[in-house]
Amino acid sequence: MDIQKALAQFITFGSEKDEAIAVIVSAAAAKQPLFTLSTSIMLNVFERCLHNEIALDDLELWANVIEARDDIDCAECEGVIYALSNSEQMGELNYEKLAKLATLLQE
Repeated sequence: MDIQKALAQFITFGSEKDEAIAVIVSAAAAKQPLFTLSTSIMLNVFERCLHNEIALDDLELWANVIEARDDIDCAECEGVIYALSNSEQMGELNYEKLAKLATLLQE
């Protein structure tokens, strides 16, 4: 699996996510974006989390990884990624906050 496919699997919580994590960990981040996190992808991930397909802890880790990598373009959702990855400043993530973030993204 190449890094671009690994990023796509990781960001979308795809079926090959575990293999993708191994690739991402072993590969240095590229200086230019190889994958773009869109609002529609983020809303899909939120929906899956709200339906207990994805754990809240996994969602926070996901946001931290996205925020730290230069090869993921998250400009469209930058504020939400910041909120998810900075629980010290934004408060602990729960389902109510996640639902509010999803509503804000849809506006």
